Amino acid sequence: MKHIAPSSLFRIATIVATLTLSLSAHAADKYTIVRNFNENSGGVLPAGALLMDDAGNLFGTNTQGGSHNSGTVFELTPKAGGGWTYTVLFQCGSTSDCSLPVGSLVMDQAGNLYGSSLFGRVFQITKTGSNWTANVLHNFGVQSAPPSPVILDAAGNLYGINPTGGKSNLGFVFELSPSASGWTVAHLHDFNGTDGAAISSNTENQVAGLVFDTAGNLYGTTVAGGTSSKCSGGCGVVFQLKNSSGKWTETVLHNFVGTDGANPISSLTIDSSGNLYGTASAGGTKGFGVAFQVAPVSGGWQTHILHNFSGAHLDGEFPDSSLVMDSVGNLYGTTESGGGDHLSCQVQSDAGCGTAYELSLSGGQWKETILKAFSGRNDGAFPQGVTLDPSGNLYGAAQAGGAQFEGLIFELSPKTP
Repeated sequence: MKHIAPSSLFRIATIVATLTLSLSAHAADKYTIVRNFNENSGGVLPAGALLMDDAGNLFGTNTQGGSHNSGTVFELTPKAGGGWTYTVLFQCGSTSDCSLPVGSLVMDQAGNLYGSSLFGRVFQITKTGSNWTANVLHNFGVQSAPPSPVILDAAGNLYGINPTGGKSNLGFVFELSPSASGWTVAHLHDFNGTDGAAISSNTENQVAGLVFDTAGNLYGTTVAGGTSSKCSGGCGVVFQLKNSSGKWTETVLHNFVGTDGANPISSLTIDSSGNLYGTASAGGTKGFGVAFQVAPVSGGWQTHILHNFSGAHLDGEFPDSSLVMDSVGNLYGTTESGGGDHLSCQVQSDAGCGTAYELSLSGGQWKETILKAFSGRNDGAFPQGVTLDPSGNLYGAAQAGGAQFEGLIFELSPKTP
């Protein structure tokens, strides 16, 4: 199945007016709309998961709207008496800033924000006094997909994946390092196909980011490549990059073969034991994607499928966002499609407006619970992932739907005992 999801920034989805309510298998969770986006104020079409700082403020990006119709970087601040204050930190729109930002942000210890844009840029948003300014740290050039979201190490270096370039033109893992004369880019690993390929013509233009373990090793996925012939160009891989005295060595931890998932396009999550959790946007026993675990075992790594998405009976399809884990090991995520028994939204051959779900381990088995099935109406459509606060509340962005059909920010609160 060829996926071209709404996060590609084109309005290719048809929201059908026949579904009149959002069906949910877990209606006890409280669903609240935090912000309805409006093309006349503050940007529209949010992309990527939200970033939450230590004070509980939320940060994100809109891919369109704003004063230049090239997107915005925004903050949502909780009010003391309830509710949120929405602030546009920066109006994107210049060749030297964050024009058409896409994906999640990351924040350094000084409060600066970093992200990537559709035009192949990695940018920084910096606060000076009461004003925010933007500058491009590196420009990879216009390409078929933007760089992945970036992550930070303790020294302030940025890491990510660029979808093209490298020795085989199949993408590469990069490090951006600050210096007195600016930022320098280094290739840590060039993909060659059998060990991964960062972009595929058969999938949407989304590139998964990276995650660190406590030893400083990097882990990630590629949407294509690997050794399987079951997908055109390969079904994708999970990989490790190990740093030894400044030299990075790649190891493929898992080759997807289709039946166990295909085309992972979201970043991994790692727990305190070094287990990796993620989603593959396609494949599995039903063909609608999987949630998986890759666990270190004696002599190697072992992959477990936690859930096969079915796309029917309220289940989701096309899981394209990262998983987040709570303090007791439950996992939370979203699917961009599925969730309804009617064609409430249609993107290519994917039906449904998306879901927010929980995966919990009980008796050695993982159980899925649908927390929210989006209808495509005022409650939104095409969720972009969730962020978890210390109280167990989930926050996320829906790229479409809402009061103005321009997307929204939502909160899912757990049932009160």
